[in-house]
Amino acid sequence: MKVFTLISRLITGIVFTFSGFVKAVDPIGTQIKFGDYFFAMGLEWLTPAALIFSFLMNAAEFGIGLMLIFNVFPKLTAWTALLFITIFTPLTFWLAFANPVSDCGCFGDAITLTNWQTFWKNVILLIFIVTLFLMRNKTKMFFKYKTAFLITGGITALVFLFQFYNFYNLPVIDFRAYKDGTNIYEKAIVPDDAPKDEYETVLIYKNLKTNKTKQFTIENCPYEDTLTWAFDTTINKLIKKGYVPPIHDFIISDLNGYDVTKEILENNGTSFILISPDLKKANACNMEKIEKIANYCDANNLMFFCFTASGESVINEYKKILPKNLIFCTGDKKMLKTFIRSNPGFVILKSGVIHKKYHYRNIPDIDEVSKF
Repeated sequence: MKVFTLISRLITGIVFTFSGFVKAVDPIGTQIKFGDYFFAMGLEWLTPAALIFSFLMNAAEFGIGLMLIFNVFPKLTAWTALLFITIFTPLTFWLAFANPVSDCGCFGDAITLTNWQTFWKNVILLIFIVTLFLMRNKTKMFFKYKTAFLITGGITALVFLFQFYNFYNLPVIDFRAYKDGTNIYEKAIVPDDAPKDEYETVLIYKNLKTNKTKQFTIENCPYEDTLTWAFDTTINKLIKKGYVPPIHDFIISDLNGYDVTKEILENNGTSFILISPDLKKANACNMEKIEKIANYCDANNLMFFCFTASGESVINEYKKILPKNLIFCTGDKKMLKTFIRSNPGFVILKSGVIHKKYHYRNIPDIDEVSKF
C-alpha cells in the first residue's frame, strides 16, 4: 500500500503541477476559458471576476502539485486535492455530456483533450487522490513545520509573481498556434489525405396517428408507409470529427467586407500589425513608438495594419486618433485574442511568417524595427 500511495502522490502531484504551470504561463487564456464556462452556465455576471478566478486556480493547482511532490503538509494537500477533484469531476462529466464548451482547458493550450478524455482523466485521478486521503494520517512529512511553512509561502509567492509577469508581458512560453516563427499559411493547410468530418443522416418522420416524431436512418425510414408516417425534417449529425488545422480561423477582411487574408499572407515584404480585439479597451501607452513606426512605414512604403473586431463606428472614431497610414482590417475577436495576449499587441509579419510579437508595454524602438 505504501508503494501505491507513493505512486498516487507523485502522479497526482505531477498532473497538478503541470496543469497549474501551463495555465499560469497564460493567465489571460484561463480567464477567457472561465468566461466561456460562465456563459455556458448562465453566470455571465461572474465574468468580471474571471481573471481573479484564473490567478487563484492556477496558483492553487501549481501549489498543490508541488506540495504533493515534495510531501509538504500531506493532510492539507490530501484535503485540498480531494476538494478539487470532487468539484471538477462532476463538472467535467456535465461538460462531456452537454458539450457546451468544446475544450475544458484543463491543460491550457499545451495539450487539448476532449471533454470525455478530461472526465476519464479526472476519474483516474480520483482513485489516486482518494488513496492519498485515506492514507493522509499515515503519511509522514519530510520537513519540519517551520521549513514546510517557508516552502509553502515561497511556492505561493513565486507562482503569483510568475503569473503577474506573464500577464504584464507576453507568455514566456507560447503554446498557441500563433507563436513566433509560425508560417500562418502552412498551419492553415488541410492535407489531401486528412480525415474528413463524418456525418450520419437522420430522417425525422411524424406519426400521423399519435402526432409524435421518430428518428430513422436512410436504410429503415418508412417512406412507403404514407398512411402512418409523414416526412418532417432531415438532420446531418456529426459522428466523427475530421482533421482541423492548427490555424483554421485566421480570416481578415477590409472595411468593405472583402477577404484580404491571402493578400496579406502572400506579401513578400515586411508588414507591421497592430492587433486590438477591442479598440475601446486598448491601452494608450507607447503611442509615441507606434507613431514613429507608422512614420517609418510611410517613409519606406511598408504596410502597417490594424486588425480589430470593433464595429465601424468605433473604427471611424479611432481613425482620427491613430496614425493616418494605418490600414484597418477586421477579424474574429476570439482569434485576435488568441493571436496575441495584449490589447493592443504589435506583430512583425513577413511572407506569412510571424517573426516577432510584442506586448504593448514592450513595443520596440525604431532601430529594432528597421532590422526587419
